[in-house]
Amino acid sequence: MKKTDSEQEIFKEFVEFIEVDPVAPSIKIDKAVLEMVAKDLQTGLCKVFGKLTLIAVASGLLTLTVCPQFGLGAGRHNEFLHALHAATPPLVFYLLCGLFFVLLGAGISGLVLSQTEIRTLGNRKYAYFGGYSVIAYLILMGFGAEAFVAGSLFWILGALLGNLLGFESVIRMRFAKA
Repeated sequence: MKKTDSEQEIFKEFVEFIEVDPVAPSIKIDKAVLEMVAKDLQTGLCKVFGKLTLIAVASGLLTLTVCPQFGLGAGRHNEFLHALHAATPPLVFYLLCGLFFVLLGAGISGLVLSQTEIRTLGNRKYAYFGGYSVIAYLILMGFGAEAFVAGSLFWILGALLGNLLGFESVIRMRFAKA
């Protein structure tokens, strides 16, 4: 494009631009552009699941620093947590424990994921959160956490509820203005 200084030259250049015959892109270029736009609008599901997993693992490790069961961090001989465990019915305790373990990660996931990534996730979030809850439970059992079968089911239920409540509430608050 030429560099123009006066208003008349700008007007003359605009008229030349308008009078030029339109040039349509080839079908191949048109198709390539449409594919690029579609790819940009639809994030890969593996990428979204990877982000969710990374956030969940990091926040889960952070949550374990409070949990007295593994003797890590601040939860190491915490009298309040031990008294809470003793005073709470086991099924309720396991439900709350599972909910607490995943709530932070689910909330952070709702903040970190873009609107496109959340749309890509769609209803698959239920399967992901359910699968993550079961796998997290199995990993905790592998590290030596003690649980009974009924309590285990309530831990998994609590983790599933924590994931859904944390994720859904954050994205609803985040996009309420949109």
